[in-house]
Amino acid sequence: MSQAKQTAQKVDYNGSDNLAMMSFAKNYNGSLYEWVKQGTTASTLILDFGAGNGEYANRFPANAVDTVEIDPELLPLIKQPVYTDLSQLSHQYDMVYTINVLEHIEYHQAIVNDLFNKIKPGGTIKVFVPARMEIFSRMDEHVGHYRRYDKRMVSELLKSSGFQVTDCRYYDFAGYFISLLYKWLGKDGRITKDSVIFYDRIIFPISRVFDQLTSGKIIGKNVLAEAIRPR
Repeated sequence: MSQAKQTAQKVDYNGSDNLAMMSFAKNYNGSLYEWVKQGTTASTLILDFGAGNGEYANRFPANAVDTVEIDPELLPLIKQPVYTDLSQLSHQYDMVYTINVLEHIEYHQAIVNDLFNKIKPGGTIKVFVPARMEIFSRMDEHVGHYRRYDKRMVSELLKSSGFQVTDCRYYDFAGYFISLLYKWLGKDGRITKDSVIFYDRIIFPISRVFDQLTSGKIIGKNVLAEAIRPR
């Protein structure tokens, strides 16, 4: 049994309700998709690790992305080739992306090591994870997070697997303060359609302006990183 499969079995994800609500975050999801697809062409071999409900993979043309997902309830929602374990994939990819996944995995270094081996020399990994342990709240507990990250932690995680980090920055400046407020208010960990739509349409566009002004160096609700497997 592969280390990836052993790790996957430790994931106890019960945040499908929040995942469904996030489908209403059109600006947020669109922004992340633009980041994911940047630099890809029709011939790029792509893997989505932890595809969830297919929010990003399904935006690519049919059969353009392989996906890995372990939740049987989510598998029917993915419109791309889907696998339940990395060991089922026999070839390497030009680009692997993983969005809001590593925080659900207890032994995340082992998974990043496995992803390194699934990427061609010169290929790219794109990682997106929640940021800053000081805003760890009931929401994190509700969806099964082991941790939140900072830039240094993500960089060291990637470098320890052999990657060369080319970009690592915070994302969603305003989201940090909204999340801090959410924690202070003692919310139960769930989000609503109305709150997602309000944040996505009103707050998030402003947040992205601050991301650009600060170059992601100060703070944010997430960490976004890119790295290359050396040739």
